Amino acid sequence: MLVDVPLLHLDRPFTYRVPPALAGQVHLGTRVKVPFGGRRRVDGWVVGRTRDLPPDARDLLRVVSPIPSFGPPELTLLRWVADRYAAAVIDTLRLAIPPRVAAVEKSMEPTPDSRDPTPDPPGAALHQPGPVPGPPVGERSRPRGGEDPVVHSPPGSSDPLAGMVGAGRAGAVYWRPLPGEDRGARVIALIEATLERGRGAIVVTPEVAAGSAVGDAVRKAFPDAADLASDLSDRRRYRAWAELRQGRRRVVVGGRSSVLAPLPALGCVIVDDEANFAHKEQRAPRFHTREVALRRAATARALCVLTGTVPSAEALAAMQAGQCRLVAPDRAVERAARPLVEVVDPDDEGPTAARLHPRGLAAIRGALARDEPAYVLVPRRGGADPASPGARSAGQVAAELGRILPGVPVWRLDREVVDPGMVPPWAGQQPGVVVGTVAGVKDHPPLTGCRTVVVVGADTALGQAEVRSAEEAYRTWSRAAAWCGPRSGVGRLVLQTRHGGHHAVQALVRWDPEFFWRHELPRRVELGFPPARRLVLIEGPEPGEASAAMAALAAALGPKVELLGPAEMGRGWRIIAKVEDAESAARALRPLLVEASRAGGPRMSVDVEPLEVLAVPR
Repeated sequence: MLVDVPLLHLDRPFTYRVPPALAGQVHLGTRVKVPFGGRRRVDGWVVGRTRDLPPDARDLLRVVSPIPSFGPPELTLLRWVADRYAAAVIDTLRLAIPPRVAAVEKSMEPTPDSRDPTPDPPGAALHQPGPVPGPPVGERSRPRGGEDPVVHSPPGSSDPLAGMVGAGRAGAVYWRPLPGEDRGARVIALIEATLERGRGAIVVTPEVAAGSAVGDAVRKAFPDAADLASDLSDRRRYRAWAELRQGRRRVVVGGRSSVLAPLPALGCVIVDDEANFAHKEQRAPRFHTREVALRRAATARALCVLTGTVPSAEALAAMQAGQCRLVAPDRAVERAARPLVEVVDPDDEGPTAARLHPRGLAAIRGALARDEPAYVLVPRRGGADPASPGARSAGQVAAELGRILPGVPVWRLDREVVDPGMVPPWAGQQPGVVVGTVAGVKDHPPLTGCRTVVVVGADTALGQAEVRSAEEAYRTWSRAAAWCGPRSGVGRLVLQTRHGGHHAVQALVRWDPEFFWRHELPRRVELGFPPARRLVLIEGPEPGEASAAMAALAAALGPKVELLGPAEMGRGWRIIAKVEDAESAARALRPLLVEASRAGGPRMSVDVEPLEVLAVPR
């Protein structure tokens, strides 16, 4: 069995004797109490059986839960996640299983499907079984010969995504919706098609401030769905998880940990807004929802649907390799649905109020004249600083707009004035100007009735010292532009930049993510950044251990790896490894991490495929 001790060198099976009194209660996945390390009592999870009993084997103490935590498919997935992200299986279990609530278990009757039907012989010991056969790691269903890798969905046609599920298609698709399209309705149709085939569906949404429109639509359409959202009570989450384990529910909705939910007969797994940073786990194992969803779909011969306006570098690599098909709207329909995008140079009219270009200010006045709100996207949060009048913070711009638009409500939407878990009560309820940051676009729903967006400080976003700065800037602008609606309905985005020829700006004007990646990829290849190479981030708390860690990493990863660092970050150090294959690198690092855990070598943590590598640790 696996013991709940957070040390990587103890991430291995230990053998215990099953007392005759417990023989009928112990199955694969059963949570038990065992003695460990002297008189210590810890939780453990059963992972197999053996009759080879070591002479010093001790007895299990008691069964903690009547509901097994996993079956063979779930155990295989948990081991893969731990291996893929250089972590312990126990850490993966903590993320996959909500905190136990005994009262929930007492109120539930076990079902035959929730138990391992093979009884344990009296006195049998338990050990780790051999690996369960499955598809090779990273294997995806490729399009059949002669098939178009791009599937267009012209207006009035049947839903191609639901058609794929209904036909039992497996593999992966990237779905690019129309600007402003009701994604929730399409996802509901996907789930219905999955259920009609007698299979289950998992919907994973970014867990951000005001929730998810897609998640809310799924919850409304399927009130019996197993809701695993992290902001729910432990009781609700554990009941939903327990009923999944007992086969009582077939639809799952929630945040990134929902991708690990124990759903049998998986037919479809949907990752909404796959490039959103909220899909990256910040605790060990630092998995990404997209990669786990692709793995689950490949193993279960199900369909994985990734959604987004601008694909991540990783999703793009999968499409280029033929491992993921693009489902996109007809190009003419897509162009008709986009807003008018105007690119203006903030310097071509000289100094202006609030550093807004006259056309940006005119767009705001036009929205107010129609009794509509307007959104001004600024690069920084924070209040107005009299000592730095040139700073383009939310508070500075809001204060200046308040002076030049007397009598007009001007609100700030950033994390210093609006709690990330709240929806501003004023949002879209009356005409006015909302001044917000990137978080206001990513972490809040579209402002009702907002058809005008002005982007101030676009060059600041493009100039961020981060690998994905241009990609994230373009994605943020696309999200905000999708609020505006079509240009035929006065939808308008005004972008202020001194670099109008930048490929991120031109891709927005064209509404063409392929254009962006055609120009961004050569830069990534030259620098050796994703998707050309994969990154592994290694950090440690003790600056004095950085040199030893650098030497150990070079020995573990081999001569083909490129190591950058060590660099001092906060009170510790950071090393970035550029590798050909992140999964192989994680496996190569594991012995080093195990030795550090056992013998007290250089302390370090590993983030396989981080989203940010230059940001200062919080």
